[in-house]
Amino acid sequence: MLKKFACHTIMNIHVKTEQNDSGYDSQLIRKILSLIDKYDCRRHVYVMCGNDRVLKMLKSAAPDICLCQGAGDRPWDIVERALDNGCQKVQFFKPCVNRQMIEKAHDHGLLCNLFYADDQAEAKQYLDMGIDTVLTNDYYKISQVIKD
Repeated sequence: MLKKFACHTIMNIHVKTEQNDSGYDSQLIRKILSLIDKYDCRRHVYVMCGNDRVLKMLKSAAPDICLCQGAGDRPWDIVERALDNGCQKVQFFKPCVNRQMIEKAHDHGLLCNLFYADDQAEAKQYLDMGIDTVLTNDYYKISQVIKD
């Protein structure tokens, strides 16, 4: 994917762990970063994770790469956790989001993703709440909401 889309789009690299509080092999972090560098994608990716320990590892290893706080096991604390972990984005998991959370994230300069909406009315509702990016399985259908 990195080779095919390098520098053509912004890619969400989702790092998953078995448990949201488990550790992560630092060699895997280095391998991910090595692949990002191999395809010169540092400015064209962000790494999303719901595991705060992994986000801290990534921040330490590559402070220039954009990080996105995932919901993990504490979706209602996502904005505070993003700030603690030095993230530039949050990725809300519906339905664990409200307008106040989005406003708080924006007040702190965080961009807000929503995972996910495939229904146009639902996507419009979240965009009207202030969500910046809607992740979807049907780009064409959801992109029509923005045109209206």
